[in-house]
Parts: sequence; structure tokens; C-alpha cells
Amino acid sequence: MNNFKLQNAILVCLLTVFMFACSKNDYTSFCPTWQGFTYTIGARPNDVAGNPRNIVLHPGDSIHLTAHQDQRGKLINSTDYTWTLCFDTLDADGQRVHATKTYYKHTNYDGYADGADDPVGHLLLPPNTLPTEFGKTDTIKFVARYSYSGQGVIVENGNIVENTSYSGRITPQSGPTGGGAAGYFYFSVQTP
Repeated sequence: MNNFKLQNAILVCLLTVFMFACSKNDYTSFCPTWQGFTYTIGARPNDVAGNPRNIVLHPGDSIHLTAHQDQRGKLINSTDYTWTLCFDTLDADGQRVHATKTYYKHTNYDGYADGADDPVGHLLLPPNTLPTEFGKTDTIKFVARYSYSGQGVIVENGNIVENTSYSGRITPQSGPTGGGAAGYFYFSVQTP
């Protein structure tokens, strides 16, 4: 009788070891895919219900952009977000010049409670910003960089181009050890 129990115990142990040996953990990393941007301007209500392709800012306006993820990333460590506001102003000689202001955030995508949240940029258009020249647009460039903690895979473009609730376009890039995204939000500047 003891032999029978011992054989069953050994069989159960062997089956358990076999199951764990055959199970495969998924260590696949990938960066998020994207829907596009939504925004608010200062204390104004959210303007996304209007035409998100005709966004007008005034010198001194603050704009709050959110880059919306369509599918969240997986197994990501270090994450850097850069928001670059591109506009025209006057230089010291009174000549029109192109200027930029960059806002930077570093986080850990999987490691912090808010790390995987949709990134938000709070940007201030300087009061000396010139009106946008006819036929041109000003831009805010969004760049995300991710370091993977697993094995990276290629992701498809998650940007939903025809969705009228979102503005701009965000395109993911990915590789074996890291990934990222680059996107543009377009606006024009008018004097009040």
C-alpha cells in the first residue's frame, strides 16, 4: 500500500514538473498603438467636438494635449515623452524666426501607477508668438521612447485617421530592445 502511495506521489511530482517545464511565459514587449490627440485650450471647454483640423490659438494661450493610446504597451521600463512646441517669433533684430519650446517627462511605464496612462503635455504659447503665415501651420511634435524589459516585436500603426474625435497623427516604431512613437498636432496662431 505504501508503494502505491509513493508511486502516485512521484507521478504527481513528475506531472507537475512536466507541466511547468512545458509552460511558456510570454516575455514579448511592444509599445502602445495610438488613436491621436485631444486637447483643451486654457479654461475653454474641450474643443474636440468641433473641427479638430482647424485649431486656433492666441499668443499666451495654454494648451493641454493628451496623446490617446489605442492599445497599451507591454513589458516596458524606462519611458521618455517629449513635447516640442514650434512657432514663429521675432529675434533681437526684429526678423521673423522659427522657435521651439520643449517639455520633457521621464517615467517608468510598467513601474509606476500612472506610468501607462495616456501622456499629457501642458504647453504655453509665448506671448510674443507671431500669427501663423498664410498657407502654413504651426506644430506640436510629440515623441515617445520606450525601453523594453522583454523581447520586442513589431507593432502595426494604431492611429485611427478617420476618427473625428481625435486630431493629428501618431505613428509607433518598434525594434528588438525598444520602441517609440512620433506624432504631430497642427494649429494656427491668430491675434485676439
